[in-house]
Formats: sequence, C-alpha cells, structure tokens
Amino acid sequence: MTLPGTKMNRMRNECDPTYEHQDRTTGEILQCKQCKPGTYRTAHCTATMETQCATCQSDHYTELWNYLNRCLYCNNFCSQNQEVETECSVTNNRVCRCKAGFYMMEDFCVRHTECGPGHGVQAIGTPRNDTVCEKCLKGHFSNSSSASDQCVKHQDCSGENVMLLQGSAFHDTVCGTCESLANGGDDLRAVLSASLTGSRIPRRDLKRLIHKIIQKDQEDDFTGDSALPKQRGPLVDVIRVWLAQATSEQLKQLAKTMRNSQLRKKKKDQLKLSSNLVQIFP
Repeated sequence: MTLPGTKMNRMRNECDPTYEHQDRTTGEILQCKQCKPGTYRTAHCTATMETQCATCQSDHYTELWNYLNRCLYCNNFCSQNQEVETECSVTNNRVCRCKAGFYMMEDFCVRHTECGPGHGVQAIGTPRNDTVCEKCLKGHFSNSSSASDQCVKHQDCSGENVMLLQGSAFHDTVCGTCESLANGGDDLRAVLSASLTGSRIPRRDLKRLIHKIIQKDQEDDFTGDSALPKQRGPLVDVIRVWLAQATSEQLKQLAKTMRNSQLRKKKKDQLKLSSNLVQIFP
C-alpha cells in the first residue's frame, strides 16, 4: 500500500508494480502493491495493511507481478516426439521442445529430413529448424541417407594402386590393382558395389539384375517379382548383402553380365565401369 504524500510510498511506486483498489470500508482508492512472480494475492491492501500474498501450490505458477486471487495451472504437457525443456515451477509453465532428431513444424514435431545419396548436410537440424541439404560438389560424394553426414572428398589413388572406378556424387573413387580386379578379389567387390549401389540405376534394372544373377544363388529367398522390395533403397540393400557374401567366381560372372547387359547401355552415367574392367572382362 502507498500513502499519498510520503517519500517512502513514492519510492515504492518506482520499485514495485501496484494496482488500484477501492477500500470497501472507507471508499478510498488505494495503490496496492502487486504480488511477485511465484505468488498470488490472498487479501487486498487496506489503509493500514500491505497486500497479502502466498506462494503458489504444486503444479501452479505465476510468471509476472500480479494481483490474481489464484495461481495458474501448469497446463502445458509434452506430446509425442517432445521432451521437457523446462519443468513446471512456481514462476513458469512447463516448456517442451522436440526430441533429438525432430523439429517443430506447425505445432508438431517432425523428423529431420535425411539428405539422400549424392547430397550432404549443409546445416544440421535443430529443435526449431529442419536439416538443410546440398548437392555434393565435384570431387565429393555421399553414398547414404543421413541427417548429419556431410559430403566426403574422393580418395586419391597412389603408389601401385590405379583408379579402377572414378568417383561420383554417389560413391567414392575405387583404387586397386588390375591383378586383384581380374582375380575377383576385394577390389572387384568394391568396384561392383560402388557401381550398383552408388549410382541411380532404375528400379526395373535392379530387379532384372537380382532375377538374373542373385536369385539363382538364393532361390529360396525370392519366388518372383512380387516378393522383391518395391522401393529402390531395399533393392539396393539386397544387392549389397549379396555382394558382401559372393565368391570370386560369382563376382566375375556378375562383372561379365554387367559388361554385356542393357544396364550399361541405357545411360552412360548410370553405370560407369572403368576401362580396366571392360578389358579384363571382354
């Protein structure tokens, strides 16, 4: 309460927020002191008594100076894909944020976009912003879908190793020796893996390859086209798993098939087998 004409009350007006209240007994308009954050008013001031305030009970709050007769309920509850950033207290409502890997879009937490093959992350997503992707620059690649990985620089072939497969935006440069390539070793496996899983071969051609080569070795796994995955990613996974387990002879047979198949003839940029591979498997 402030009493007009006194220096102390003028100082209070400058420091603490007040509100007007008419005394029911005297009819006098009083300047009552407000209650501080975390408290609420239990009684108005009078000519002889300050405003009476009390602390908010559990799960209730007041964030500002006030003269409310009750505290506000903490009514903000975190929903799906959200987590508590700031818990409810006597001075604030509960604050939620999107969980890691999600961002807020139109009041919903949406999973961050993954940058697909040939693209890298320019800016990692935050609880408020989605991932920003960019195409891999020349000399760089990305062979996976990720919400965190940037494009990686192609490796340089040195020493006895020569370039067996030129790098693209979708796969790294493959280095090795022609002898290892001809023997059907890991170098050939790497070339075939990069060529098939790191380029944009149409789904129809991937299915044709699986039927022609892989299905012969895994007759129990696939009974027909309807049993194959419909999306490109799972089709590539089938090929990648087979390549990791294939024998040297199976790898050589696949290389010869690719050499003569329409996979290579349809679009030059879909499957870039090096001249070394063409010469070894004429």
